[in-house]
Amino acid sequence: MEAHMTDKNNNTSEFVFRGLMTANMIMHTISGCFAGIWIANMVAPDGVLSPVDWLKTGLAVVAIAVGLTYGTYVALRHLPPLPIEQRRGAIFAFVVSYAAFANVLALASASVLGAPSGERAHIEHSFNGMKEAVAVRRRAAASINNRVSALTDCVETATAMSAQESATGAFSREGGDVGRVAVTLSNIANSCETARDAIYINRASLVRYFDRADRLLIDLRRVIDNEQPRHQKLVAVRKIADELQRTIRAINDGLAVEALQSAASSTLKDWNAAGLPIRAANAIAQNFNGVADRLTEGLDDVAAIKDAIVIGIPMVSNVSYLFLYPDATMGALAIGLVIELIPLGGILLGLTVLQNKLPPAPQPQPRGAEDIVRKPRVKRALRVVE
Repeated sequence: MEAHMTDKNNNTSEFVFRGLMTANMIMHTISGCFAGIWIANMVAPDGVLSPVDWLKTGLAVVAIAVGLTYGTYVALRHLPPLPIEQRRGAIFAFVVSYAAFANVLALASASVLGAPSGERAHIEHSFNGMKEAVAVRRRAAASINNRVSALTDCVETATAMSAQESATGAFSREGGDVGRVAVTLSNIANSCETARDAIYINRASLVRYFDRADRLLIDLRRVIDNEQPRHQKLVAVRKIADELQRTIRAINDGLAVEALQSAASSTLKDWNAAGLPIRAANAIAQNFNGVADRLTEGLDDVAAIKDAIVIGIPMVSNVSYLFLYPDATMGALAIGLVIELIPLGGILLGLTVLQNKLPPAPQPQPRGAEDIVRKPRVKRALRVVE
């Protein structure tokens, strides 16, 4: 009876072992193929594989599939028969090492599965960023154009005060300061006029640049929505994005921030420290401090926009898509984890089944038990008394 039960357990164990090995071999082959695609993208980002690249990729696929399958064989065949103390430590070490390797392969599988959706999300994000960059600069250009009225007031006021000072000395009263005050007012008028001319000159070029940026955004949107191979689409999108970057830089150059800053600084000097008479210094401060406030209001924000780095569509690896755009790649990450965790779950299940099918370990005998010899019992025949 015991021999029959032992044979039955052996048959069950062998059936479990063969089934798990077959299933895990299939899953490991799938995992190796995904890892091979990941490696191919690394060795040939342009999508063109040379014979050497094909060799590297093929060897990597074979090594991963065979290595994982051999690890499964070792775990199922050699771990269950170990003594229980050694078995626990060996199973723990195997699970930790396998899980660490499986996480890397899960990222590889998820990056391959989530590459299309992650790339689309990356392109959409970059497109929205460039569209917003154009819109922000359009508002900045409008803000600069709105300062023309303040510059016109500055020119007219400074010119009138300079003429009045030159004619009557109204702000210096007397002495040799007549020429200096008039020249100061004339310099303020020239600075404001220079800033206004810079805005007028740049306005026409900005109109052309904004029109070109709008056309490029339309072209970029059309290419994104077109149905064409991913690699061709990415090349076309990056080409348009590079041209749009150059256009945005040209728009930055057309924002007359420096001219406005120069005009504002020419009206905000310490005129008393400059040696002007008190009456002239007070008159200049009273008439031009408000103009300076109108010129500098929000100008620092415009300057920050002008100095900001223009980002197009940068190169991003497939793995980075998983972390940059989790909403678009969450499903791929889940599938990648399932692909790698199913074999590990099968191995743990197989270890549990195979351990239960092992014959019970012999019970320890007390010391000296081997010296005890049991005498066989002899049945005595009963005497029949007549």
